[in-house]
Amino acid sequence: MARYLTPLPSMLAGAIEFMFDRAVALDPQAAATLAPITGRWLKFEIQGPGLDLWFSVSDSRIRVRAEHDAEPDTVIAGTPGALASMVLPQAASGGLRIEGDARLAQQFQAALRALDPDIEQALSEYFGELLGPQMYRVFVDATEFGRQAASTGADQVSRWLRDESALVPRPGEWRDFRDGVDRLREAVDRLERKVRSIDRA
Repeated sequence: MARYLTPLPSMLAGAIEFMFDRAVALDPQAAATLAPITGRWLKFEIQGPGLDLWFSVSDSRIRVRAEHDAEPDTVIAGTPGALASMVLPQAASGGLRIEGDARLAQQFQAALRALDPDIEQALSEYFGELLGPQMYRVFVDATEFGRQAASTGADQVSRWLRDESALVPRPGEWRDFRDGVDRLREAVDRLERKVRSIDRA
């Protein structure tokens, strides 16, 4: 059974993965940068909104999941600024707690910072021109002003989870809905033809 009742955690994980995919594609040294952490799992426990994000590397790509069954090699717990501090040097860590392989946490931090992703552009491309800037604003609020802003970011994400995220479709949901409508229309057409053939008989 899925842990989350809304699609936002999966969307967030997908957006972060998309962001790093773009960064990897632009960095000819990405494979070498990611090699030391390939096959390991790092779990973020983000306090405030109560989200977990799982990071790993395979096939020279950073994988991000909202849920995962395996035991992590390293767990990092903290505010929303904890995740940002792994990417941006100026971000406040918000009192990180690290359990497990601390060296892996350092290697992940070095790799993510080396990729230097364009966060604003990636969020805009992934969520669209309307929602993307709002998501980026939440990210900035959670990182720009240290602990106080991290708390603000957590509140915003919590409100989003509670009040709005159920209204936001997952990427590809509209395509799935459209395909479902097409399948339903085809089924109705088949049923109508069958009824007509029975009537003629």
